[in-house]
Amino acid sequence: MSKAPKVVGFKEISFWQEDGIGVIAILTGEDGMVTMNFFDEFLRAITLAITDEKVRSLVITGTNDTFFKGVRNLDNSTVKAYLELTSATASFLSTMDKPIISLVNGNALDLGVELALLSDVIISKKGALLEVSGNYDPVMGFSVSSLKYSFFKSGEAEEKSNCDIIMEGEDFLDKASVYITKLGNPGLNLLRRNRLKDIRNVLSTEREYFLLKSL
Repeated sequence: MSKAPKVVGFKEISFWQEDGIGVIAILTGEDGMVTMNFFDEFLRAITLAITDEKVRSLVITGTNDTFFKGVRNLDNSTVKAYLELTSATASFLSTMDKPIISLVNGNALDLGVELALLSDVIISKKGALLEVSGNYDPVMGFSVSSLKYSFFKSGEAEEKSNCDIIMEGEDFLDKASVYITKLGNPGLNLLRRNRLKDIRNVLSTEREYFLLKSL
């Protein structure tokens, strides 16, 4: 799988299609964070993946040994937009009719973990962290998406506890690409839609709780 190419019109992500796989690479800063503009670009890329018949599945990954950690400079003036955009993103992903695979190429924190949990399959690089802070307030359906595993374990990648598959080595992306190509579409999207069928209610509850704590 190619490393993230530059794409005109995108600054927070890179998006391309390769061998029937639509790839969204999150271009975080050194802090592993993005700006609010990320959501607009991410939703545009999802729309392209949904409408492009050549794209049979969607891959979400990070760059520079970081998957995704959150949004920087979040304050009272941006909270409403933040909640609207995170809810829209979760809703889009929960109902997408194509398989979604998250390649956790490096550490994922809080919002990054929530994003990964909305996919059908989480493939993690050995040693990567999928960590939810004790003071983190979920906004993308963690209350139900974490039930993907019988008991979600916050911390280092562990199969069947916070990811589905762990892969080693410098060629992590290449190994994952081979696996995804062979994966096909064994009804993964239907399983996800059933698993997340109540996500709109969950998002509403999480939103109310987030606002209550913010106030």
